[in-house]
Amino acid sequence: MHGMVGEMTRRVHSIEIDSEKCIGCVACSVVCPTEAIRVRSGLARVSHDLCIDCGGCIAACRYDAVRARMSSTSDLARFKHTVAIPSMTLYGQFGSNVDPSQVLDGLIQIGFDSTYDISWMYEMLGRATDAYLSECGGPWPKITASCPAIVRLVQIRYPDLIPHLVPLESARELAAKLHRRRLAKELGLAPDEIGFFFISPCTAIMNSIVSPVGMDRSYVDGALSISEVYGPLLKAIMSRDGKDLDAPVSARGMQWSVAGGQIGEMRNENTIAISGATDILRVFDRIESGKFQSVDLIEAHICPGGCVSGQLRIENRHAAERSIQRIVRRRDRHDRVKEERVRSLLHEHFFDLEEQIAARPVQALGGDLRTAIAMKRKRQEVLEGFPGKDCAACGAPTCEALARDVVKGEADPEDCVFVRIDRLEGGASTAGEGEDE
Repeated sequence: MHGMVGEMTRRVHSIEIDSEKCIGCVACSVVCPTEAIRVRSGLARVSHDLCIDCGGCIAACRYDAVRARMSSTSDLARFKHTVAIPSMTLYGQFGSNVDPSQVLDGLIQIGFDSTYDISWMYEMLGRATDAYLSECGGPWPKITASCPAIVRLVQIRYPDLIPHLVPLESARELAAKLHRRRLAKELGLAPDEIGFFFISPCTAIMNSIVSPVGMDRSYVDGALSISEVYGPLLKAIMSRDGKDLDAPVSARGMQWSVAGGQIGEMRNENTIAISGATDILRVFDRIESGKFQSVDLIEAHICPGGCVSGQLRIENRHAAERSIQRIVRRRDRHDRVKEERVRSLLHEHFFDLEEQIAARPVQALGGDLRTAIAMKRKRQEVLEGFPGKDCAACGAPTCEALARDVVKGEADPEDCVFVRIDRLEGGASTAGEGEDE
């Protein structure tokens, strides 16, 4: 059991709705890629079976009614030694003149006992992915599994694409597993007395820690949002002269925060990068129908532009990307990760997930085949009575989603404003005819 995870297990999702602020505007419901949100009785509600913690609802809400449940700085007190693992996105939050070394130093100034830069692990993982593609036998295209929201999306909405996911562990988990062992030996502490905290730009990371995919328990103990640590961290950075700081950060690894950064340094050039929920759904639909088989790898991010646009960051996405690219250009780009060593580790299963990724099937309509067929027929009948406008005024994102809710007994056909108007007009017409007689 790894610290916080043991106590937080089963707290499945990091997205929550503030009922005091929610006005039921359906903006969150419309953008949800898994149709996990409904507005009922003027309040948005999240289906835990469907939510992938992508955070799109946070960005869509204009009233700050959707928020992320993350770790807090008070959780650090639970451990004898705390380690901050910064996401690559964090390095781009302070402008291009602030070096990653200053960010790492600043994290110690604000209360962490040590830091661990994982940019080199990202570079190693990129090399490992290259090697994996040259040795695996398909199916094609392979899809990167570095974005936890993408993995959840495949599990729930595209289970047939699970074999397409690259079955390699994330850089943060690999790094935390390795460094926990080293630190425990160096400091003379029990492994669970050391707390690893990821400084995260997105909500999906927290969900991957408390409810990990491909392993029983996470090696990371919690995640703090960039937005929470930004103020104290900026103050710490500005209060010190960073000229004497020079951490050996990997330029190639830093680029993983930007869409295209994973595949940019790969030898295999038969790759494409896709980001943003809308484009992801469009491409995954086509892969499911047999398209893109000539492509070897698709780098997939649920956030537009990659992790730099995560909902918990501070800096504008485009400004952060520019800062990261400028920092990268200043750094040594010599190859320090040896391909022979990476292939050896790959064959030793160092990068492998501990468990296979399994589908997360949502409860089907009906408990048996006959009932399911009857309910699907009923859903189609209900759907034919709707206008097909997908206006979301009913609280469901689409007419089809509302029809499904009606058949499941969770909604009424008259939740559709157009059905209600038609019935009211029909009733008025009947009443008028009766008066004429």
